[in-house]
Amino acid sequence: MSKAASERSLVFFIIAAIMIILVLVLPFAYRIDIGPGPDSIRAMTWDYIESTWYSGFRFWNPLDTLPYTILRLVFAVYLARFCLGSTTAKTTVLIGILAELQPIIVSAPLVYFIDWSGDPLVPLYIPVPIMLLLGIILVLILKGRYAKD
Repeated sequence: MSKAASERSLVFFIIAAIMIILVLVLPFAYRIDIGPGPDSIRAMTWDYIESTWYSGFRFWNPLDTLPYTILRLVFAVYLARFCLGSTTAKTTVLIGILAELQPIIVSAPLVYFIDWSGDPLVPLYIPVPIMLLLGIILVLILKGRYAKD
């Protein structure tokens, strides 16, 4: 294996690992509880709520938030693929935009279309695009060095 290929493989694994960790810990949305509960800032593995009966961090199983965050994992993989030259900057950023819109695309119809007999049990998720901004910065930094565009 050549030195350039070895360097690219190392960069791929480092970026993939860092991005997957960031997917798990960075907030993806501001959760607006339409019903009687408190609002919160939500990440894949935790949330922070401020209410009269409880304030602080709670930890979650990442599978609980997967319907709202699966495209963020895809975005992390695309960022790593971008570094290898396997995908374009345009495709990577498009996946990132879709990943950030996923929480509202999933939650808004549920709040609107499900007819609850009382307070809605489904919260509305407003995206927090921290992951997208970091991804775009990474794409801009690496565009000339590792990518094919």
